[in-house]
Amino acid sequence: MKPLFGLRAHDFGTRSAETLAPAIASSGAACVQLALAKALPGERLMPADFGEEGLRQVRQAFDDNHLSIAVLGCYIDMVTPDLNEREFSLQRFEAHLAAAAALGCRIVGTETGSPVPYLNQPGGRETGFRTAVESLRRLVKAAEKHKIFIGVEAVAEFHALSSVEHVKCIIEEFASPALGIIFDPVNLVPTSGIDDIDIFLDECFAAFGEHIVAVHAKDYRMINSETGLKKSDALPAGLGEMDWEGVFRRLIKAGKYQVPILLEEAGPADAPQAFVRMQAAWDSAVANP
Repeated sequence: MKPLFGLRAHDFGTRSAETLAPAIASSGAACVQLALAKALPGERLMPADFGEEGLRQVRQAFDDNHLSIAVLGCYIDMVTPDLNEREFSLQRFEAHLAAAAALGCRIVGTETGSPVPYLNQPGGRETGFRTAVESLRRLVKAAEKHKIFIGVEAVAEFHALSSVEHVKCIIEEFASPALGIIFDPVNLVPTSGIDDIDIFLDECFAAFGEHIVAVHAKDYRMINSETGLKKSDALPAGLGEMDWEGVFRRLIKAGKYQVPILLEEAGPADAPQAFVRMQAAWDSAVANP
């Protein structure tokens, strides 16, 4: 039972696919999350900006280095009150859904954007969430058309989709095989931390475990501040308090042992050892089911 470990391509810098892919492969990765506009030069927001031949060359560069493009990153703000900006973002995501197959990819990933513009009104957080639901309604239909997964990622407190309950709600709302969840357990830990990691992980997997299509792997610590303990900035996976063995044990139990597990905050200096730590956690989860 071999895990599929990879990383975010832009954590290795912005450069041509022909130089980026071998650098990533040398770290031990087997797959990537590729954000075209971040990892490749030119700030090309639309896949069409590369042309068909350009996309073919990108895929070939990763294929030549035995790397699959597991997730196509297109992180948009789908709740911005600026309707023109929101429409552009939705069209951009739809364009990535249409282009994913050309890159050999079955998942296009995104977060939902910030609810802050709505928080100065009564029920503003719920308004932000319902706005995200309506944007997702359109994107789910497009994903179903193209037979591609939307991978939606929740972020505690700071995003419109901000809790386990929110994730459960959108799964029930759409009941669509095209809607998948990118599980970033660290992102779902609030600033104030959590009391019990086992309860936290059990709640996550009970709510959406069977819908996980990818995992983001990083870490955190609780550190002292003027107001008490608070969650630190992100660390490379395995250097903090996240129970990665527990995550992997539940992932395997849910039958999701083949989903991509993608390092974040791990560039060339950190990725190789992060993979070693994640492999050790995986091996321990397999040995102690």
